[in-house]
Amino acid sequence: MAASACLGTAVVACSSVGGGEKSKDVHMGQQATLRSIGGSAIIGKVRVIDREDGATILVSAINFPFGPYRIAFHERGNCTSPNGFSAGAPWAPASTGRRPQDLVPLQYANSENRVEAELRVSKLHATGPDGVAGRSVVLYSGTEVPDIKPDVPNSAMACGVFEAARPPSFTF
Repeated sequence: MAASACLGTAVVACSSVGGGEKSKDVHMGQQATLRSIGGSAIIGKVRVIDREDGATILVSAINFPFGPYRIAFHERGNCTSPNGFSAGAPWAPASTGRRPQDLVPLQYANSENRVEAELRVSKLHATGPDGVAGRSVVLYSGTEVPDIKPDVPNSAMACGVFEAARPPSFTF
């Protein structure tokens, strides 16, 4: 008799048939792996997961300076410039009625140089016309999202390009 075990959030249904395990993946959203820009040492991930009429944003990062910071989505999926200019202009779905700079509320990093945040944004999605797929995310120190100009230092600290998130896997 074969035992079946299903672990993780990526599985909706699981059964053991003839000794083999079957699983069905759920949509895991979009994920951006952050890379440091502007001289910071930040590393981490930002994930956007669809939830009914909006999305949940999960942020996990280390080497983060203490204090306020902004999360802004940008029109292009490009993080090759040293100051975030390659990401294009800040972006927000028109249906939100908010400026792109104000789509995500002001956030605060703790004194341990870590950020673990979960927040909800109405009318934002992982994919589709109101989605972050193919776009980028930039994290800025301070309370504002500045106008970015080529080769001019600014408050951008990290940038990541969204791609389809994959369920966790364990290989031995």
